[in-house]
Amino acid sequence: MLEYERQAEERAKEQERMQEERDRMAEEQARLQREQERIAQEEYEMEQYYESEALKHAEELRLHELEMRKHQERVRAHERRLQDHEASAEAFARVIAMPAKPGRDRQISFFAPKRTGTNGNGIGGVNADGPPAQFPGV
Repeated sequence: MLEYERQAEERAKEQERMQEERDRMAEEQARLQREQERIAQEEYEMEQYYESEALKHAEELRLHELEMRKHQERVRAHERRLQDHEASAEAFARVIAMPAKPGRDRQISFFAPKRTGTNGNGIGGVNADGPPAQFPGV
């Protein structure tokens, strides 16, 4: 019976060692699982961060391009105004520099235009060539 008890004790010790080994392996697997979950969470957070940064960058780029287009349009409008101004200035300079045409000297008219209603300084009632407006035909 001693042999049987000794074998039973060895089997019990072996069972105990095996249970300890299973517990240790289960604990190691749980630790590995937690580590994998932590790594997966970090990767997810990194992906979210880089995605949000990419979206921010895309929006900033879109706004920058919009501002550039507006600026270029303002520059083109300014250049058009400058060209119009230069063309007007050149035309005005040509008119000023143009000699008077012979035979078209300014002629003075001896027939003054008829003014009714004012006498030239805003006071009404006097015709330039006749009696006051209150007495027409006199």
